[in-house]
Amino acid sequence: MNQYQYTVRKFKIVLPCLIALCHVSSLHATVYQCEKKGVVEFSQFPCGDDAKLISVKEQNPSLSSQIVANENIDTSGVDSYIRTRQIDADIQQHQDKIDSLSEKMNQQIAALGEQSDAQLNNLSGAKKETAIANQMTSISERYNVLIAREQRDIDRLLKEKHALPASKNTSEIDQQSTQSKGIDSFIRSQEIKRDVEQRQSKIDTYQAQMDRQIAALEAQAKEQPNNLTDATFDNSLSRKMSALTSKYATLIDVEQHQIDRLLQELASIE
Repeated sequence: MNQYQYTVRKFKIVLPCLIALCHVSSLHATVYQCEKKGVVEFSQFPCGDDAKLISVKEQNPSLSSQIVANENIDTSGVDSYIRTRQIDADIQQHQDKIDSLSEKMNQQIAALGEQSDAQLNNLSGAKKETAIANQMTSISERYNVLIAREQRDIDRLLKEKHALPASKNTSEIDQQSTQSKGIDSFIRSQEIKRDVEQRQSKIDTYQAQMDRQIAALEAQAKEQPNNLTDATFDNSLSRKMSALTSKYATLIDVEQHQIDRLLQELASIE
């Protein structure tokens, strides 16, 4: 039994008991909800700094004993709720991996750029420049493949999340008012809009950086006279341009993917 299956089973067993215990003292009792590493837990007492107080309303006084006695109760809503939280945690892990891969790609290409700047202006140096340019291209292509794989995993998880049945926790467990839900949606929409603006700003910055670096390489190419050494340098400069274009295309695509997902989420809550 994996961690997710264990959590679901534990949730199914504990939740009905909590509801029944709450009913003993009152038809309107309270339960605390906490989240630890993407897993939701419930307790009669505060279970963490982020403990959220929720209300459990018993509609039928005779129902509590039936809930405890009946292990075949429909818990599909609970399953959906827990799986949704797990998916969100998994998506964040993949996004963190994308950020890490992007940073590593930048660092490795920048290190090669520093080696390139130190090359002598002769045939040997020109050949070394070409080799460095080829390395830049290989690094960019390799990280592009790794990042694309993480993006596909995120898309797969989002597809699964959207296909899940509506979670019943909000209607049966968390008796949250319509007004409160509206406030939560408003806050989330503002967060999304700020995140979109920040990511769009990063795209603009990447575009400006790419334009400056390509322009600098083009200027170097124009300064070279027509001989074998400089023809080799021209070849290396051309390869560098391709490597830089590929690198920034990958970085921009990462941000654009996230913007598209955020806008899709925004459309679903507005």
